[in-house]
Amino acid sequence: MTLWTVVSAQKSKFKVMPIKNKKKVPIFLGELILGNTSAGPRPHKFKVYKEGKGEYRSPEEFVDLLRMSNRIMVVNGEYDEQESDFFEMLKGYQLKGEYVNACRHCLLKNRFNFVNKKSIRYHNELICEDCAKGELENALNNAQYRYSEEAIEHLKQLLIKTRDFDRTLGMLNPETIDSDLTRYDTIESNPDVSTIKIDDIPINKKFKQHLQKKSEYLLPVQSLSVQKGLLDGNNQLVMSATATGKTLIGELAGINNVLNKRGKMLFLVPLVALANQKYDQFTKNYSHLGIKTSIRVGSSRIKTSKTASMRTTLDSDIIVGTYEGLDYVLRTGDADKLGNIGTVVIDEVHMLEDAERGHRIDGLISRLKYTVPEAQFIYLSATVANPEWFSQKLGAYLVEYEYRPVPIERHLVFSDDSKKVNLITKLVKDEYSQYSSKGYRGQSIIFTNSRKNCHRISDALPMSSAAYHAGLTGYERKKIENKFQNGELPAVVTTAALAAGVDFPASQVIFESLAMGIDWITMQEFLQMLGRAGRPDYHDRGTVVLLATPDKNYTGEQKLTEDEVAIQLLKGEMEHTGVEYGEDENMEEILASSALTTSKSDLKAIHNKFIGGYGFSQFFNQLKKYKFINQKGEKIYLTKFGKIAARHFLSVTKAFLIRDAVLAGTEPINIVTNLEFFDSVYFKHASRISRTLKVNLPARVFQGGTIDILFEGENLSKLDESLQDQIYEFAEDFLTCNCKDSPYCGCPEHKFSSKLISLRAEGNDPEEIIKQLEIRYGITAYVGDLYDYLDDVIRNLDAVEQMAKAYSKKDIAKNAYTLKRNVEGSG
Repeated sequence: MTLWTVVSAQKSKFKVMPIKNKKKVPIFLGELILGNTSAGPRPHKFKVYKEGKGEYRSPEEFVDLLRMSNRIMVVNGEYDEQESDFFEMLKGYQLKGEYVNACRHCLLKNRFNFVNKKSIRYHNELICEDCAKGELENALNNAQYRYSEEAIEHLKQLLIKTRDFDRTLGMLNPETIDSDLTRYDTIESNPDVSTIKIDDIPINKKFKQHLQKKSEYLLPVQSLSVQKGLLDGNNQLVMSATATGKTLIGELAGINNVLNKRGKMLFLVPLVALANQKYDQFTKNYSHLGIKTSIRVGSSRIKTSKTASMRTTLDSDIIVGTYEGLDYVLRTGDADKLGNIGTVVIDEVHMLEDAERGHRIDGLISRLKYTVPEAQFIYLSATVANPEWFSQKLGAYLVEYEYRPVPIERHLVFSDDSKKVNLITKLVKDEYSQYSSKGYRGQSIIFTNSRKNCHRISDALPMSSAAYHAGLTGYERKKIENKFQNGELPAVVTTAALAAGVDFPASQVIFESLAMGIDWITMQEFLQMLGRAGRPDYHDRGTVVLLATPDKNYTGEQKLTEDEVAIQLLKGEMEHTGVEYGEDENMEEILASSALTTSKSDLKAIHNKFIGGYGFSQFFNQLKKYKFINQKGEKIYLTKFGKIAARHFLSVTKAFLIRDAVLAGTEPINIVTNLEFFDSVYFKHASRISRTLKVNLPARVFQGGTIDILFEGENLSKLDESLQDQIYEFAEDFLTCNCKDSPYCGCPEHKFSSKLISLRAEGNDPEEIIKQLEIRYGITAYVGDLYDYLDDVIRNLDAVEQMAKAYSKKDIAKNAYTLKRNVEGSG
């Protein structure tokens, strides 16, 4: 047994702690008072405490304790004279003692622990790890916010890492970014991967010369793809981080096939903005090789100077399109117009797991496999949760490269919402002041959860920046993309919804929020977003910063808080959710595929290729019962009703709504506004109204109790006359109905949507429409949203027209056609 006796001098006595076997808790707690004798200082009184009760013992017992001790330790303290007396007493008994440094906090708790240079600095002293953690917990419990268990554990780990309590505590309310402290981890690159020389790969000579102007070697993932048979025609699922060169893998196969007369290339993406970017890139890069590029982005028919200048014919070597844009060609029975397809590239293929669009992407892939069975399919993604499963389902070789092209530092900062803009300002400013070894300035993408916040944050930054989201016009987005590409913008502020979209060559990604709308972002979305940081052609490293607000959530139903979400995202792995569709989705896809074949067995084969499809016979029989499909023996064909539903991406439910409205003689404008409202409209002066009324008025006009707030009591009379006039105009035009549950009956949205369509039909551009709304009603909208809505109106009017023709409703068909042409701008 090892026995230590620890003595700590106090004002008029000594605390005594006998320690057995180096434990921190003493066998008992004692008190010693020294007395002066002719022989020098000697024990005068010795008291022992056990279970809170004190009992005096003979001073000789204390001396016996000292004689039995392996070590006698005197804690370095502030009572030098008393400590000297104790050592003199030891000398009188021919015993030796030693000075030690002990944790003062432990001593106060009647415990013992050594401190040394490796202990944790606490204000102006050193304390042990246990006490430092305890003090940290106390500080967190008394902080402004409630910190999650994950956040507390993370801060404890930082405490151990820094060995500095005050520095760690600075994480709770940072005025500046301590990068050594906020750094959560570093994801290293792997530069030692063998690559293939471009000169050694068997591709078209002109294409090879074009590639060699940029590089002598392929990138690692490109080399892996070639080694796994890319140029032999193998189908591949390429799983690799953003900026590792996946797009060129599709081009290596596709452009080579084009130049060697082995068929066109389809390059399909999820977003119009991304399709526009790829169209511009391919046009610029390959026109000199005699390759023609065109674009298909759905049935967008709003006439603008931009769309008029883009090549949209199917008679091109490269057809860039959105998933829906190309699927429209198949659904309308025009598959033959695609010609000979040699390569199909599906970018962002993880969208198969998207709840809303997944079934259509799945259906598109299966329809393309049936239409162009000899084509080579290349699937690209940075984030697939279960790549082996996906590659098997897609019938493709898996090419997986897990390394980033440049190292990326990930940082976690706890911050109050009110201080985020100041922190973002510093982060953006510091990043923009730095140049990479390639000569490029550091630029930042700031992700937030709403379009409103995009503008709020961008307006608040004291340097040049831009809000970027789908609500902008294509021209506005293109302008921002070009300025960022040219290094003229230190930052763009965008929404999580565009995480997988346009390629901004940013060196830094900042998460102002970890939500998309009111929902926390998923692991897959997070990886897509952080993957935007650091491009090998521009940067030496990437930086990702998460600004997490403790105790924050967006709805009362959310169990997690933002600090918990942040740590789970940094620690977590993606969950494979699988791919499943409901009845409506399955029937829509069977209906769409019926446009390609008259063979029931072929239709079943297409459906069986779906990753998430099931129950073919059940859904096929329902479609027959509903008169979408007719069957004669093994031959099948779409009815007029079925053709209309298939080509217009109508669900069974929506198709019936249109048909029934047409048969009832409902006017086309009423049919389309009943199908879809335009509710993305905002009070232009919402913040001003909120300040005047001293309430938090929701910005969206048709959200929650917005209208109730405005018309409650004397609220309107508190506003200035111009605002009152605008709100009264709005009420007079849109809130006058006799419905029992007005204004929550849908009539205001219906009337407002009709107004928008009428203004467009009168020849007003979307920009002019929004100006009129602002002047007359004091409300506004994003131009891009209005373009999207009018596109939907045109598709629905087209469906109404075709449905009216099918059921001999000539007047409705004529009115739908006229209105459609006017909304298009062709009237």
